[in-house]
Amino acid sequence: MRMWHYFLGGALVLAPALIGTLLLGLAFDGSKKHLWAGLLTATLGVGLHTLVILFMLVTGRVLREAIRARRLPEQFLLDLNNFFSRQRAYPLAGLGAASIVAAGVLGYSSRGFGISPIWHWVIGLSAVLLNLWALQEEYKVLRENQRLVDRAAAELDALDRAQEAAGVPLPPEPPAAPLISLRNGLTLLIAPWLPYFYWTLIVWRGDFSHTSLHPWVEVSVIGLIVTVLALKGPQAQSAQNVERRTET
Repeated sequence: MRMWHYFLGGALVLAPALIGTLLLGLAFDGSKKHLWAGLLTATLGVGLHTLVILFMLVTGRVLREAIRARRLPEQFLLDLNNFFSRQRAYPLAGLGAASIVAAGVLGYSSRGFGISPIWHWVIGLSAVLLNLWALQEEYKVLRENQRLVDRAAAELDALDRAQEAAGVPLPPEPPAAPLISLRNGLTLLIAPWLPYFYWTLIVWRGDFSHTSLHPWVEVSVIGLIVTVLALKGPQAQSAQNVERRTET
């Protein structure tokens, strides 16, 4: 399946979730139904928009590396630069995610900060309209991005076949990313506390007694172990290299 297939599935869930959350807010103002619907919708919306941004960043980097390393035609670089220069998926995805978060935070503004609830309704309605517009624009961009990736993949396959026919060895496959890495360790160490502090500071307005430390502590401990192992890896490798040199 292509990336746009996954995005389309997420968009088909997010669009009715946005409208449903808005209607629940009108029918059950400040109730738990509206709160849970808003939380799930915000999580899905921010995740979907972030996925679009990451996918475009990764594909852009991969295409640039393929152009540099495999000597693809310069037209691919021109098409890639032109693609990113005229697309508005980045700002729309960022604004869509930020508007959902802002609407959620302002839902408790009247209780925590004394701000009029009307701002929650204004930002909430704006977030729904903005996200519905952003979803269709992001879908179009992902389809166009996929066509550009498919063109590059077809060109790389043609180059591989030509090299194989000429007897030129193909470039080696890049090594798989290690599971024990500093990036994975820091992600597991820090990321679990984001939902914990959201629930504590936003939902329960700073009352830590309502929020459990589990399973965030356990996940963070795993991240700490992975981080320590990742940091020890290069040191152990350096020690082995030193021992080999002294033996020789």
